Amino acid sequence: MVARDAQRRAGLEPEMTRSVPRLDNPALHDLQIANARWRAVLGTVRDAIVAIDAQSRIALFNPAAEAMFGYRAAEVLGQDVGLLMPAPYRAEHSAYVHRYERTGEARAIGRIRTVQGVRQDGSVFPIELSVSESPVDHQPLYTAILRDVSEQRAIEATLRVERDFAARLIETAPMIVLVIDPRGRIERFNAFLEQLSGHTLDSVRGRDWIETFVVERERVAMRSLCTEWRGATAPPARVCALSTASGAERLVAWRTRPLTDASGAVDTLLCLGEDVTERMRAERDLQDMQRTALERERLADIGAITAKIVHDLGNPLAALSMQAQLILRRARRGDFQPVAPVEGPAEQILRTLRRLEGLVREFTEFARDQQLDLRPIAVAPFLRSCADLWQALAAERGIALSVTDGAPLPKLRADEVMLRRVMDNLIKNAMEAITHPPGAVLLSASVPAAGKVSIVVEDTGAGIAPGLEVFKLFETTKPAGTGIGLAVALQMIAAHGGTIAHSPRAGGGTRFVIELPTAGPTWRTNDGLAAG
Repeated sequence: MVARDAQRRAGLEPEMTRSVPRLDNPALHDLQIANARWRAVLGTVRDAIVAIDAQSRIALFNPAAEAMFGYRAAEVLGQDVGLLMPAPYRAEHSAYVHRYERTGEARAIGRIRTVQGVRQDGSVFPIELSVSESPVDHQPLYTAILRDVSEQRAIEATLRVERDFAARLIETAPMIVLVIDPRGRIERFNAFLEQLSGHTLDSVRGRDWIETFVVERERVAMRSLCTEWRGATAPPARVCALSTASGAERLVAWRTRPLTDASGAVDTLLCLGEDVTERMRAERDLQDMQRTALERERLADIGAITAKIVHDLGNPLAALSMQAQLILRRARRGDFQPVAPVEGPAEQILRTLRRLEGLVREFTEFARDQQLDLRPIAVAPFLRSCADLWQALAAERGIALSVTDGAPLPKLRADEVMLRRVMDNLIKNAMEAITHPPGAVLLSASVPAAGKVSIVVEDTGAGIAPGLEVFKLFETTKPAGTGIGLAVALQMIAAHGGTIAHSPRAGGGTRFVIELPTAGPTWRTNDGLAAG
């Protein structure tokens, strides 16, 4: 009943929803059936349909139009269609109809236009409008199909706001935003890159971005990385020097993200760059300050070593003198037969001399400026060679010396001779810490973070007493130790830009961990910032 009432209000005859009685005239009966079907569709269609006559009076107003405008059909049938239009469309429509009737010039008929409508409550809303003309009883009938596009326009407005916000965000972001095509040609970039480089977008659009922005010495490497970037989901950052229009250089940390089309093919590459020039300069200056502080501390320690050597050399030299006098007296008396009386003092002289030699050697190592000869080192083979050197002595003492092979390791850029001295010191100390064999010394390596390699030396010995600063000069756990070896090791590792630390080992013993940058240390050179 509700549907029928709506159809009746819309100007549709009641018989459109009732069964059509059988007539004697078949043609008339078929016409009535077709008319009923047409009116049924017209009454249930979701789009609003409004028809007007030549005088702009509403002749048809379907239920969808009622829902759209808020009027009942009975309220608008026969009224001027301008009722549904806000000013100035109302006056414009009347003039358009009169002009069309007079000249036949159509501006809306047969086209889809967006206009505005007004509801019964006075609210104005956007309408997508399509108008057609049909003659009825030799009179024109203009039929409009209307669709409320308020929601669509709201979505479009939201998208415009979001796009505008994104555009403003990109233009005002304090970082580089660069878009290049698959061939590496510049498509667009933001104001930050324009200000940083001194190039305007119009002056370089379409040019190769590497030739435009990257310094010549780094272009080959950057081209290789671009190939990797296109296939990477989260490629690592790459720092390279950006060449400005004035010829100056800025250090930029680049990150990229490949953008794909609907087929999944990479159609553009988004490059995000952070100007890290000042930060890296500050880090470099900090490293210089740290090196200076380390050098001053080293010089102070050299003074302390010198004082200790002067003190420690006194007793050994006195002992050497006494033993030498004893040998001399006995030799003058002809006491070399049997040899035993001479053998003991001679051995004492040799032991004392060896200790002096070791003390002087460690002093020399510590006092020397650590000049690095950097070469690529395969970590696993290097550790095995270090273990092989001590394997015989370890077996003699009942100690199992082994190397654990783990995951694949990157090559380490370091001074192999210097790094081997550190390893020899740690392995020797680890073996000497095992005072009650059997025991074990284990060497291993891993990758704790990107760009880092960690080398571990563990032992099952007695461990290090709490509070003992083993890297401090003259601190030692061995009765005959000098306390210089680990201080030298710390200095050598620091020269590589790495760290060395120790901790108790689970189950007893000590665990020493060396962490080194795989690319080697970074210091100031004549060319600015360079590795090694």
